[in-house]
Amino acid sequence: MVQGLNKEYIFYKNCYKDEYINLIKKYIKKYEVLLLSYCIMDNHAHILIYTENINQLSMFMQNINSKFALYYNKDIDRVGYVFRDRYNSQYINSKRYLLNCLNYIHMNPVNANIVRKPEDYKYSTYNDYINNTGIVNDIVLDKIFDGEKNYLDIFLNISNKEFEVMDIDREEKNFEIATKIFLEENNTTLAEIKENKEMFKKYCIEMITNKKYKQVQVSKILNKSKSTISKYIIRSSLK
Repeated sequence: MVQGLNKEYIFYKNCYKDEYINLIKKYIKKYEVLLLSYCIMDNHAHILIYTENINQLSMFMQNINSKFALYYNKDIDRVGYVFRDRYNSQYINSKRYLLNCLNYIHMNPVNANIVRKPEDYKYSTYNDYINNTGIVNDIVLDKIFDGEKNYLDIFLNISNKEFEVMDIDREEKNFEIATKIFLEENNTTLAEIKENKEMFKKYCIEMITNKKYKQVQVSKILNKSKSTISKYIIRSSLK
């Protein structure tokens, strides 16, 4: 996800959205990344990417953001940073999460009350999937739907179950959801995590090292000191 500096509306003109999409399509050909979906909103954009090389992803995002910043600053005669950060990213580790992210990205303009139906929004890949055009090809469909011939049935019936997703002002909510999912998947409770050293370590590594949440968030929910949590994270990194 990319977001305007100070949440500014950097894509508020249609031509800005078009330019950002053109840059995405241009640099997707240069780097070893596969574009799965996108949605460009007025002050942020979601891009779903598959890559086997994280460095390629970094170079891809750096290029489209830097080129867009030059275009944007020139158009409105300004200087300085355009984006809040380089970009925010979150890894996808399950088929359910992948499908949920796909759905969330396409439902962004609906949830923001910009359109009534996702197919009414021009600046996303929703209609590419509906019409089997644009970025939708056999490689993309295989990565998402495992070659399922009736992919459209799956696409149109993706569950809206609550899940983590990188978005504006959702960090605390995401942390709560991530913890809930961890507890369910490991058949445990917060009380058990506090008492079981192995589960405590596993939770800390998953939330801080893998999912990039803050130590202070883990410290607060487990009622453990940040130094105790740091100890487990450092030990795990040395193995």
